[in-house]
Amino acid sequence: MPDMKNTAPASGKQIKENAINMQFAVLSALGMFFVVDGHLNNSYLDIGGLFPYYSFHMPLFAFISGYFFRPGSEAGLRAYAKRKAVRLLGPYMVYNLVYGIITQFLHGAGFAFGGSLNLHNLFIEPFMTGHQFEYNLAAWFVPALFLVEMANVFLRRILGKAAGNEYAVTAVYMGIGIGGISLALSGRYGQGWLTLVRMMFLLPCYQWGTLYRQKLEEKDRVPGIWYFGGLMIIQLGLAVWGRPLIYSVAFCNGFTGYILPYITAATGTAFWLRVSRTAAAALKDSPAVRYFGSHTYAVMMHHIMALMALKTVFAAFAKYTPLFSGFSFEQYKADLWYCYFPKDLPQFRIFYLLWAITLPLVFQYILDWIRQRLNPRPRV
Repeated sequence: MPDMKNTAPASGKQIKENAINMQFAVLSALGMFFVVDGHLNNSYLDIGGLFPYYSFHMPLFAFISGYFFRPGSEAGLRAYAKRKAVRLLGPYMVYNLVYGIITQFLHGAGFAFGGSLNLHNLFIEPFMTGHQFEYNLAAWFVPALFLVEMANVFLRRILGKAAGNEYAVTAVYMGIGIGGISLALSGRYGQGWLTLVRMMFLLPCYQWGTLYRQKLEEKDRVPGIWYFGGLMIIQLGLAVWGRPLIYSVAFCNGFTGYILPYITAATGTAFWLRVSRTAAAALKDSPAVRYFGSHTYAVMMHHIMALMALKTVFAAFAKYTPLFSGFSFEQYKADLWYCYFPKDLPQFRIFYLLWAITLPLVFQYILDWIRQRLNPRPRV
């Protein structure tokens, strides 16, 4: 069961407590890399287009979260809900307020991003689009995951003894997910419908994680050449078929069938799950990878503001020095996704990427340091 206080898919404490800790730390870090890289319109790790980020990366996070779910948690439904609300929604709501205040301040400086600071955007819109203040739009997944986890324990409670059969639960959840895609394909993915459809779509992906841990992990021993070869053949076949593979989980549109989104979600997750196992063995216990993998929440929440901070540095140099004369102040204030590349050098894309990942991690490290100083652990 993911903690989400410091990371989107799993807490640092939980990663340490699990036998395959480094595998899921690597997998979490890779998933967040895909998110940031995709927001920069890059595709550094999509394997030549065989595994497009937007065909699997948000289902991947649901899978990781489901992996840490403990069957039986539905027995203490009230305590489970309270714990999840504190760990998932608590930090989100605090940051949502902070970004709401920042947005209003920047409106006064001429920036066009984000909505007004009101009760709807503070407490309702996070469960609808999650894009209310834009600077934290990537964190839409947090309230969505909370609803998925609540739906999971509620449905398991309804299923009763059948909930002990993970294959049966998976079949039920797949039916719910396909029903969600059906709603989306019929045009029901706006306003309140989006909240429901997004939850329905992600629910099977969450269950895959639980199924994998409980039933499939011990059987996951197919030799790499056959494992990766089979997945690549499937993806190549899908590419030859010509159906679009990418879709938007955030807005539940772009689905090109009832099953295809789940096929690509499964193949992408399976591919990087095995890559993470191999990488974990090579990295052993890298502190940097462990920290990134256990603090992806910070990167998810803050990487867009980190990009704005970098663009602000460029803007300051462009305004007060002869440097960066091609910087567009109009786009800087009107287009959230505008990125300035000095001398139009594409090599600065990797700089943006590393900055967007590193700055939130540094910010989180400072917060952790302050928290430890304010609440030191008693010596045993």
